[in-house]
Amino acid sequence: MPPRAKSTAKKVRKNTKKTNLTRLYNQMHKMSLDAVDNEIIKRFKILIDASEEDVPKTDIDQLISDPKSADTSIFPEGLQPYVKHFVFMTKRDKSQKKTAAV
Repeated sequence: MPPRAKSTAKKVRKNTKKTNLTRLYNQMHKMSLDAVDNEIIKRFKILIDASEEDVPKTDIDQLISDPKSADTSIFPEGLQPYVKHFVFMTKRDKSQKKTAAV
């Protein structure tokens, strides 16, 4: 049986750092409170690693600075549930700080 010839074509996978998505991931990780948050964040990290492109810096900056007024429809469809969960986490975080002060 003859040996198999190796493919000469290299798999070209652009190993880009998705710094903007990673910033969002880190923000979410800081606000994580329970197992549900941790599971969602874990799945988000897998999605970040598998994604081909990063999102624009301005979109992430706007989302992090003012999550309540951010438009989630500008994000790709696969990222929208994670963006919406980030908005939920920020609202929950603010309401917990408010009740802790009372």
